[in-house]
Amino acid sequence: MIPSCNINDAVQNGIDCIIRAADASIPKRSPSPRKYRRPWWNDACRDACREQRKCWGIFRRYPTTENLIAFKRARANARRIRRRSQRESWIRFLSSITSNTSSADLWKKVKAANGIYKEFTFPVINTGTGSYSSPLDVANAIGASFADISSSRSYNPHFLEIKRRAEQMI
Repeated sequence: MIPSCNINDAVQNGIDCIIRAADASIPKRSPSPRKYRRPWWNDACRDACREQRKCWGIFRRYPTTENLIAFKRARANARRIRRRSQRESWIRFLSSITSNTSSADLWKKVKAANGIYKEFTFPVINTGTGSYSSPLDVANAIGASFADISSSRSYNPHFLEIKRRAEQMI
């Protein structure tokens, strides 16, 4: 397996082999799409949400009146901070709209304000002859596939006879 006589070289070769196998088989990124945050979410929202979860955990484990009041205060504070952040973000959004703003940019900003982002993935087509990732290659591969599907070879002989007769009448 490892042709080296030196033990250090043999160990290093084994480690390199394992790393190459891991690089080849383990994906470099998550297959799930990226989760985009809302544009109004900031550090204050994060801290308030964290405090609310902390107070909820304490109240859930030790259900006393003091812990319930602390949780309700933390929840109200988180709601207040979140609403203030949303309001400030909406004001910033409205002040960014001018008479020169195109409708496409406007809708992009509206969707971003709602946390709806367009997921963009690079189109890759795998065929029997190879993988195509550039837009021109993808278009050519799709065109070749459509040409092959719509060619006369794909039809049964009965349909081809009807097609031939119809084309002769025209």
